[in-house]
Amino acid sequence: MRSVPDLNSTMENFRIHTAILSAVGFSLSIFCVNVFMVLAEWQGDLSAYELASFNNPDQEDVPRSQTFNHFTLSDHGDVYVGAVNWLYRLNSRLEQIQNASTCDDSMPYKGMPCRRTNNYNKILVVDTTRPNSLITCGGVFDGICQLRQLQDIDVVVTQSVPFVAGFEDVTTVSLIAPGRDGKGMLYVAVTYTGENVYLQNAFQPITRRALTFESESTFLGALTENNFFLTNTDAGGVETRYFLTFDYIGFTYFVFSQKEDLNPVRYVSKISRVCQTGPNLDAYTEITIQCSKSDGSVYSLVQAAHLGPAGPDLAASLGLHADEQVLYAVFAKNQGGVGSSNVPIEHSALCVYRMTDILAGFREAVRGCIQDGDASVEYLHSPYCAGFGDVGEGQ
Repeated sequence: MRSVPDLNSTMENFRIHTAILSAVGFSLSIFCVNVFMVLAEWQGDLSAYELASFNNPDQEDVPRSQTFNHFTLSDHGDVYVGAVNWLYRLNSRLEQIQNASTCDDSMPYKGMPCRRTNNYNKILVVDTTRPNSLITCGGVFDGICQLRQLQDIDVVVTQSVPFVAGFEDVTTVSLIAPGRDGKGMLYVAVTYTGENVYLQNAFQPITRRALTFESESTFLGALTENNFFLTNTDAGGVETRYFLTFDYIGFTYFVFSQKEDLNPVRYVSKISRVCQTGPNLDAYTEITIQCSKSDGSVYSLVQAAHLGPAGPDLAASLGLHADEQVLYAVFAKNQGGVGSSNVPIEHSALCVYRMTDILAGFREAVRGCIQDGDASVEYLHSPYCAGFGDVGEGQ
């Protein structure tokens, strides 16, 4: 087991390749050599790991209705599960307390009842800005969300504006983090697709939405144009697949995969971020990441990610502090060769990145923008590289 190489050793090979408004991109390769590479196969009965089970209340023969989409925890210890057509509330022993349908056949979607179209849960977030509140969003009814009670998930307090969550076949990630005035806001990133174009840019790639409301017409609304940015209308072929969003020291981060730019047919994985305290989301920065083995094998497509402490065992192996924050990311190889497609194959690997190294990469991206003054994110609207002023430590 070897530690992640110092980022300075790879900085010489960077190239500035993306920017939007007050933003830049930086090609960053953090090579994780044999860091938690998963090579062993497990054989046995999965039932040995079963802690609890419960039945799907949907009696219709719809195999996709068995799918779980999201899990979240509340402060009082209950577990909430967002699935297709259903929400579940479990206790700390994973025993079912309650379920609630997310179908409403009085609101047919494209002329079909919800149960026939399958309402995939796209967002499941405990609303920490108010007591006893859970935000759930589905992939039908134009991406409308609902504010429900944690203690009784059948109770819908209010509904949101439309076009918050993505459709069934697109990715959506979200979290509650501070906005410009320090109050909690819902950050949402949605895959941009041809269907989004058909809806005349109704779904923005990244939005910052208000949690306060006076009526359904304002809940989760992006109050001004400064709370979202547009995707270039020529970017229909650049599909972004989001896997994680997280809050870290004044920024909201997104982990995703997509084409490197509009023209090259090369698929890469990236981390982007927006400043929480800025007046808008124009200060958008992105860097690219990949996972490599010591034998030269490259894993280009991120599939899942998690931010958390290193813990004592990993910290001892990599020379870190046990409470140091690291990003765990699972990558897969591309079908057809490195970077050649966005279709993952079975071969996968887990890499670990120190957040201090990732922050250093973003600082270099900003410095490159200031020094060069010219970079672009071709798939985003009105991209250019403007002056940042001083770049302090810890950003």
